[in-house]
Formats: sequence, structure tokens, C-alpha cells
Amino acid sequence: YSRIMFDDNVDVQSATMCYKIYQLILVNVGWANILPIAKSEPFINYDKTSSGCETPFESVNNGCYYFSAVQMDFFEATAYCESLAHESIYEITLAMMDYDRDEDQALLDVVTVKDKAFWVGGKSDDGILWNWIDSRDINLQAPLWDPREPNEVDNKCMIVQPDSFEEIRFNRSYLYDHMCSNTLDFICKIGNIKCPADFIRIGNYCYLQSWTIGLPDLTWIEAREYCQSLDVLDGYYADLSMLGLQDQDDYNLINILVDNYFGFPWIGAFREEGCSYKWIDDRELSLESSYWFYNQPTCGSDDHVGLYHNSFNDRTSLNDVTGNTSLSFICQMYSNL
Repeated sequence: YSRIMFDDNVDVQSATMCYKIYQLILVNVGWANILPIAKSEPFINYDKTSSGCETPFESVNNGCYYFSAVQMDFFEATAYCESLAHESIYEITLAMMDYDRDEDQALLDVVTVKDKAFWVGGKSDDGILWNWIDSRDINLQAPLWDPREPNEVDNKCMIVQPDSFEEIRFNRSYLYDHMCSNTLDFICKIGNIKCPADFIRIGNYCYLQSWTIGLPDLTWIEAREYCQSLDVLDGYYADLSMLGLQDQDDYNLINILVDNYFGFPWIGAFREEGCSYKWIDDRELSLESSYWFYNQPTCGSDDHVGLYHNSFNDRTSLNDVTGNTSLSFICQMYSNL
């Protein structure tokens, strides 16, 4: 830490001791500030296979959350949470919801008991449409919102706090829009394992878009071989991307993957025989799926599947195409379990 008027520092190698000193200094916050500096040991090094959550994180249902002891604006809080994962294999971000109904409710209950407002990881660029910081859309009709929210176009960041009805308190907490520059407590959450280099996270999975890193167009078989050759994390492998997986929001996914891109990337589906299509994990790709473009598949010589983005109505659909055509492609990281 550094005292405001002085230039002395303490190098603390133990994460536990660092946290104890951190809490001690906060008692005297009028004369001291603290800045965690990454050394050989990360401030948080959480092992998800161990029982419970490592201090200063608290267990809430199935998740591990840190309820801050200092106040920051939304962007400072966002950066602070991410800094906790400096040397961790896991992402740490402002808490996001909408993954697990029971865990979301358990978090709301904790906020109600703490009886204060916290920043969480939702934001808006225009004050109208909202996204979680992992790019997922936020349903404005979701019951997580206070019934009157969001209601201020200038409030573009999200908080969670106990209900603010003046007439009666229902002992519940909700989501609210809030001015990003205000300083508040915040909630960090230990999330998914970090994505490898060149991959991006969308929801619960990691994806590589060939066109974003300058890879050449490849045939479907070449694209799959490239994905499979990637050296990803221990316990994981890479292959062409698929839809219809557990905990995967297909509608948001296919639109985020090709946002502002008008190419035709390969994904992991193909025609087996006749007019029978399959994903590379052997699941059926139904001909009745609403994700097919309106006149697809053709069931002719077009024997592999890509994502077609229709710029006229800004929609993305499945389209079959001849497998020896050279196209861009999307790889996805999967667990070996």
C-alpha cells in the first residue's frame, strides 16, 4: 500500500495476508489508499475443484462472489474485478446474472440482507438496449428488473439493490439502471476458465473467428483439421463450432459471431446421406430447424453447412454449400468431459 503523503510500499507475497492488510487499511480509509500489484502469487488463485470459495470470495449457491469493501465507479469496478484474475486460469468479472435461476435468486437474497446497492456487469450503449459484459443480450422483460426499470436513458450501467418502493418494502432486491460515474460497492464473480489466445468468449464457450486473425479461407475438411490442430487448455479440445449445446444461447451466438461480417463461415455440420444432416458430435440437425435459411437445405451437391448473414434483414441463418469451397470458419473449444 501507499500512504497518501508518503512514498513507502509493502510487497506482500501471500494472498491471505494481503487481504488481511487490505481490510486493516480500509479501517483508516481516511488516510490511506491501497493498490494491489501482481507479483509471483496472484491475489486470487481459486481452484474450482476445491470445496468452498477462497477468501475474500463468498459462496452463494454454486458461485463464488466478492462483495467489495471499497466504492468505485462502474468502469473502475469492472477493471478491478478483472485485475483479480491476473494470474488465475479463471475469468473474474463484475457479477452477471441470467445463467442460473437459483443462483441469481440466492445472490439477490444476499444483496437484500446487505441492504445496499452494488454494481453488477450489465451496461447499455444507448440507454435502451442492454447487454451483459460478456455480450449476451439482457431481457428487459425479465423479472430480475424492478418493475419500473430501466427508465432513464442517461443511466447506462446496472446496479442491484433492495427495492426502492417508498410505500412498502417487500424485502426483495432488483436490477436498476444507474449513472456510471457514481461510486458504489460492487460484486465480482469467479467465472469460466479463460479462453486461449485468439479465442473470444461468448456466453459459456470460447470461439475463434478465422477472419479476425487473418487466416486464409479453407475447405470444410481443411477448416476442421485446422481447428482440431489447435493447442488449447488442458482438458479441452477444439473443433468446428456447433449450435444446440447445453447452456448455449444459439440466437445471440450466431448473431454475435458474424456481427459486422458478411462472409460465409463454415461451422460443424454436414450432410450424411440423402437429405440427413448431422452435427460433428453426431446429433441430428433437423430439417425443420428455424435456423435454416428459408429455402435451405438444398439436399443436392451442397453437402456442408455454414452461417449465412442476410444484410437485407440483418439475420443469420444456416445454409448448405459445397464442402470443397474455400470459406472462412469458426472454431470452438470443448471440454473433454
